[in-house]
Amino acid sequence: MRIAVLPLAVLSLAAGPLAGQTERGAFVVTLGKDTIVVEQYTRTRTTLEGDMLVRAAAVIQRHYTGSLNADGSMARFEITNRNLSTPQTPAVHFVITFGDTTVVDVTRDTMHNQIRVATPNGALPFLNFSYAMYEQYGRRAKATGRDTVATLPLGANSLTMLVVHHPARDSLNVAFAGDAPTLFRVGPSGLIQAVDGRFTTQKVVSTRLAQLDFAALAAAFATRPLGALSPPDSVLATIGGAAITITYGRPSMRGRTVFGAEGETPRPIVPWNQVWRTGANFATRFTSSADLVVAGQTIPAGTYTLWTLPSPTGWKLIFNKQTKAPCATAAECADPKRANLWGTDYSADSDFVRVDLQTAPLAAPLEQFVITLEPQGDGGVLAFAWEKTRAFVNLAKK
Repeated sequence: MRIAVLPLAVLSLAAGPLAGQTERGAFVVTLGKDTIVVEQYTRTRTTLEGDMLVRAAAVIQRHYTGSLNADGSMARFEITNRNLSTPQTPAVHFVITFGDTTVVDVTRDTMHNQIRVATPNGALPFLNFSYAMYEQYGRRAKATGRDTVATLPLGANSLTMLVVHHPARDSLNVAFAGDAPTLFRVGPSGLIQAVDGRFTTQKVVSTRLAQLDFAALAAAFATRPLGALSPPDSVLATIGGAAITITYGRPSMRGRTVFGAEGETPRPIVPWNQVWRTGANFATRFTSSADLVVAGQTIPAGTYTLWTLPSPTGWKLIFNKQTKAPCATAAECADPKRANLWGTDYSADSDFVRVDLQTAPLAAPLEQFVITLEPQGDGGVLAFAWEKTRAFVNLAKK
């Protein structure tokens, strides 16, 4: 694991939990070469307390404390978020009291809000990238004998279910329903020793540490936010009189291998022969004001999501008719506020057409994924470029 621009003296490798009923640990979470989260925590039979640094558009420092019931469920959870990048920003404070109805009190400066959520079977707070909490999820699943754990994200008014499995004594898998799991190697008492999220969309890894110098890390990172990890972008162009708009997210290499075989080490971000969202976060959206011809196929005017099927022997571009989040009822499907399709919700049943892409090597590695739409004469070229590859196709107004 590589820790970005940090002296190794602030870290110490773990030998295991301390003796007695107190457990301590720490994690440094990396996305490629970049450190995106730091966490340290202490747990007793009745309490859980920890600190986190979360790096993205800003650097957020979190301090949390939890009161545990005898069965390992959470009675009360309190967390404060402070923006280290702009210290003048008011802190956000959450107090969550769990019960058949969980009460969430949110305070920011002089503003206060209360959320009440029905939790008849109990719940745990959900903190993304908090592996102290993931240990609780694993233990809760074992204690209840269930493969799902109800969690409540900060500020949410509904529960998020996690699928939790223990495939072996030293393994824990945790996933959102329908998604690939984060893989954990755990010790005999359930303490997480290593984290592999490379099969998920988060693509992070981590290894347990005994301790770290949290104050030094906070000082080092306070003025070094990473910005949006996969920022949104858009392409607008007119091709032969057809107005075309593409919106997508732009992931970065961050020292990782992008395209390659599933079993290669290190694991590629985009394995060959698997449908790729062709960007990040929300599914890539393509809208044309007029009918188009793409690689000999007619694409009627309208909005589609774009996907690709990369392969070492050739790529395919997929125009898919599904553009909104999946829905279960007629009312949900007709809701004008229904969210756009997320990039993990691909459905081959909604494919409109697949066309061949041409590929060519790039002269130099490209750090950040980019989509371009280049007018050429009466038509144009739609191109996708990342790492060492450019994939492209000709298109024109019909």
